[in-house]
Amino acid sequence: MANGPQPGPPGALREAAMRGLAILASLLLGGGVILARLFSRAPATLETWVVFCLALYLALTAFLWGLNGFAFRRLPLSGIPLFLFSAAAFGVLFLLGYFVGGVAGPFLGDAASRIIPYVHIADAVFLLFAVMTIGGAAGTAFSRNIIYSAWSLLFAFLGVAGLYVFLGADFPAVAQVLIYVGGVLVLILFAIMLTKQIGEDPKLTNAHLDLPAGAALALITVATLTYMAFMAPWKTVASPSYEPTSAGLGVAFLTEYLLPFEFASVVLLAALVGAVVIARKEIKETSETVL
Repeated sequence: MANGPQPGPPGALREAAMRGLAILASLLLGGGVILARLFSRAPATLETWVVFCLALYLALTAFLWGLNGFAFRRLPLSGIPLFLFSAAAFGVLFLLGYFVGGVAGPFLGDAASRIIPYVHIADAVFLLFAVMTIGGAAGTAFSRNIIYSAWSLLFAFLGVAGLYVFLGADFPAVAQVLIYVGGVLVLILFAIMLTKQIGEDPKLTNAHLDLPAGAALALITVATLTYMAFMAPWKTVASPSYEPTSAGLGVAFLTEYLLPFEFASVVLLAALVGAVVIARKEIKETSETVL
């Protein structure tokens, strides 16, 4: 007897395919009508508005009919005719669109035109990278699923790389992406995916342990960084110029810091050899125990 999920009846598969095609067709029809209305140079008449609203209503009806087989099965919509429900939804969307386009749109446009001249693009990008770093770190620390924590770590690494760019440190930014994102994070993801049932068993996932101690340590770290940020003698330059730092780092590693650099490489090599020896020892003991 074959194990695993059995294929559904042909009627159910045919219905699912038809509903999926209806969703795709409704999206294409609605998007095409909206783009045609936005980029049309012809004057808006009553006939064009009637055709526009009718096409959007048909697209919305087809979208809801296709979505009814996937997302609305648990909702009490079986007793409501589809054309009435789609008409009510179309009315609500039309009122929202009119409000956004006729009331909130000009207000937001005027507010943006007043605020944008005072906002620098560099500051906005810096804040974006800062929020990405903080959000990724928070997701890594507070997510109860270790897979989500690993993906949040990706955004934290990318945000730190962007902050390195703003500091004019091109070499640490590239090393952050190549080593941490391309090496460490990929290794963590492979270890998670190759570990059996790590996302299903609550004992193997990202459980919150010693949360008070972690909160105290985070408070001390934030207080220390805040003190350093306010007490550091920051220098403001009228016209900052960013120069590459990779050449200076290469010269420093091969001249002034040659001995520490070589010592660090020897320490890393010793750690790698020790890890191989320990792993081989555990494999040998396991095989002897089994025999």
